[in-house]
Amino acid sequence: MNNKHFAHFCLLLTLYLSGAMTAIGANIEIELDTPRNYGYSLGDKITLTAHIGVPLFYKLESGFLPAPGPINEWLKLVSIESIPLKPDKDYSLAVTYQVFKIVRATEELTIPPLPIRFMHRGKPETVTLPAWTFSYHPLIPANKADSSIEPEPESPPQLINSTSHNRALTYLLGVSSILLFYIVWFYGKIPFLERYSGSFGKACRELKKLKKLPHSRAVTLQALQCFHHALNELAGETLFAAQLSAFFQRHPSFQPLQEKTEALFVISQELFFAEVGSEPPAIGPAQIEKLCLLYRKFERSGRWI
Repeated sequence: MNNKHFAHFCLLLTLYLSGAMTAIGANIEIELDTPRNYGYSLGDKITLTAHIGVPLFYKLESGFLPAPGPINEWLKLVSIESIPLKPDKDYSLAVTYQVFKIVRATEELTIPPLPIRFMHRGKPETVTLPAWTFSYHPLIPANKADSSIEPEPESPPQLINSTSHNRALTYLLGVSSILLFYIVWFYGKIPFLERYSGSFGKACRELKKLKKLPHSRAVTLQALQCFHHALNELAGETLFAAQLSAFFQRHPSFQPLQEKTEALFVISQELFFAEVGSEPPAIGPAQIEKLCLLYRKFERSGRWI
């Protein structure tokens, strides 16, 4: 192939591709879904749905979509919104209009074509959504004079029976108040009510007071007496160190505290029988209270409160 034939071939190929691109550019498919075409009157809104298929490299320019506003003296464009795509389509638009024409007889009105713009390889291309015709009816009969028209009074608001709602709200507030009262009581936020229950509940209340006193041997002995009194009350008898094993066998739910209890009994015996004026005790009401709180926890584990 000489240079002359090659140049002709290139020219023909260019013309062919140019023609192909023009044909593709014109091959934008628009499928318009419309509502009923009758029964509209003043103020009604009409939504047309356009499903658009475009060739490769075509992109809708959303910034050039028509802005909402009047189209003519009786038609207003309310909105253009993208909606979920229809299968085999590239774009789907919901176009909503509102009609404001006053007529005295039934007419046929036509929504004019709506232009939309695409960009293809840097060049804009505009197509139009097809026009659509519908039947439009007057609000006022043709044989009725305007002077004989009396506006209807405003409809009063429909009253709602709130009895069931009030009853449900009352129940909800009642239950919420009971739960709140229980939570506040449980965490000791109501001083004048008895929070602690059971033998060790009472001991914890007394130990709470003893913790506020200066640390001394006498205060520690009072704290130990509170502990022993609660444990004796729980056991139903006076317990000594040699009886602890039998006590925990009778009360297996307290067995996790056996080691701590036996250790406290050793300290208690040393303090009660130590000479007056010896060194201050190594423990105080705070440490004894920790063990009492554990006893109270196990003591209350089988109770609701």
